[in-house]
Amino acid sequence: MKRLLTFFLICFSFVEYTRAEDIINYKYWDEGKLTWDDFQDTLSLKGVPSAFNAFLRIEKTEKRDGNTRTIRPEAQACFDKRHSFADRQIQNENLLRLFQLKYDLLEMYRRRLQTELNLGVVGIAADNRTRQYMDLYTEQSKKAEQETENGQNEIKLQEWEFYVTKELIENPAPSIPRISPRRFGYGFYLGTGASFPVGSIADYWDPAWQINVGFDLAYANTHLLCDFSAGTARTRQEITVSNGQITDTWLRNGHNTYTSISLGIGQQLISTKYFALMPYVGCIWSGYSDQAKIQEGRNERTTLSYTNFNWTAGICFDYRFSTTISLVPSFWRGHREIFTASIRTKLFINREQFHNFKIAPDDNGSILRGCKLGFSVACLGFSRLLQIK
Repeated sequence: MKRLLTFFLICFSFVEYTRAEDIINYKYWDEGKLTWDDFQDTLSLKGVPSAFNAFLRIEKTEKRDGNTRTIRPEAQACFDKRHSFADRQIQNENLLRLFQLKYDLLEMYRRRLQTELNLGVVGIAADNRTRQYMDLYTEQSKKAEQETENGQNEIKLQEWEFYVTKELIENPAPSIPRISPRRFGYGFYLGTGASFPVGSIADYWDPAWQINVGFDLAYANTHLLCDFSAGTARTRQEITVSNGQITDTWLRNGHNTYTSISLGIGQQLISTKYFALMPYVGCIWSGYSDQAKIQEGRNERTTLSYTNFNWTAGICFDYRFSTTISLVPSFWRGHREIFTASIRTKLFINREQFHNFKIAPDDNGSILRGCKLGFSVACLGFSRLLQIK
């Protein structure tokens, strides 16, 4: 246990150290203009009195607003403070202006790269575009150095500053693109719940505690709900069950398996950032079952059951505790998605009717009618594709 704890502490410390190093070693364009304090004065190489190092990179950034988290690929213009230096003897205003000019030039290409990222460029294509823009930056940067004579030609320096400043004004930094969910959505949920028999059924079985799994497919505000539940219920009386020539008696205080499979159509009436409300109706197959031994076989068993096919109705209440908007194209044909994690509470009523129900072997059988009132609490993960406007 101590070794495991030590391992996690080391990993956490490494991550925090890496973040701190990133803050110390790099400066980003939106953090303000360059000053001589951003440069080293102890790394002067022989015959090289100054050096300016900056580059483009793509990072996944995360921003949170309440329960909503937005993840997007962000192009960054990074000034490398560790490998940029200038001898104190040559530090002057014009040289600093030249370095700022080169940094502004890099920001110009960063904005172009960010525009392409917003349009869906990802993976190898994004890496290739980053290299291409870096090649263009390197070419233009060298040209600016030559024409301005390393910042000493005031007229050419002003011309370059005017050109780059004009480009930055006319092409502002791209913001997060406007998005809207598409009509199609899909989700999966897992939880637990209970169903309570009402009517004549309550005379023979106790409430059933169940595990619930299901799928939620949506188009606009219409949802198709497919739910599977399984659990056990204690018998309150002796019950006779048969299948052809095989007959068995379920003893009082025994346990039967209660299973249900339902298919419903729901309409979402309320949908906010934190809550959603959706009534639904549908059909359900449900029943009680147990294993019985075949007398003439050798350790062979069969399943005996009382089942029915009927209607179901209910209402779903979703508490949305987390929403993630991913502007990073996914593996599914490069689509972007919005993922919502919710706690879904469902209240429902199931109609049940068992034919040829017997309480004794010589019973002629009757129809056992009733219904189930129940609830379930599940964790729901639901995704919709995003449309970028």
